[in-house]
Amino acid sequence: YGVTEPGAGSDVAGIATTAVKKGDDYVINGQKMWITNGGVANWYFVLAKTDPSKGGKGMTGFIVDGDTPGITIGRKEINMGQRCSDTRGITFEDVVVPKENVLGAEGQGFKIAMGAFDHTRPPVAIGAVGLARRAYDEAVKYAVE
Repeated sequence: YGVTEPGAGSDVAGIATTAVKKGDDYVINGQKMWITNGGVANWYFVLAKTDPSKGGKGMTGFIVDGDTPGITIGRKEINMGQRCSDTRGITFEDVVVPKENVLGAEGQGFKIAMGAFDHTRPPVAIGAVGLARRAYDEAVKYAVE
């Protein structure tokens, strides 16, 4: 899920990745960060600006095959507490994507990305609360031993 970027963090409107239309294809350039399963994914959802002058309405979502030339997979990040997660940065340099790989339509990417967050954030929060509760229980158990 390639939305977060090194310079934008969780500010989706601040992404810098671009997708320029060239004939029947788009050429994607930019960096994504904190991509879960980035090192093992067969494909990526990539949010990119296709018309920077339109803000959120100028963003488009793409399905990008993981074997496409120009994709560089970064080192595995060391996550605090979530070490089993294969989290990485991904760089896209002149990555050519056919127009058929546009998810939805051009300009709908921001809406699609936000809709996905609406469905994924609650389970992530639930997991975090569960981990915190277990950590608390273990700390109490240790303290009374």
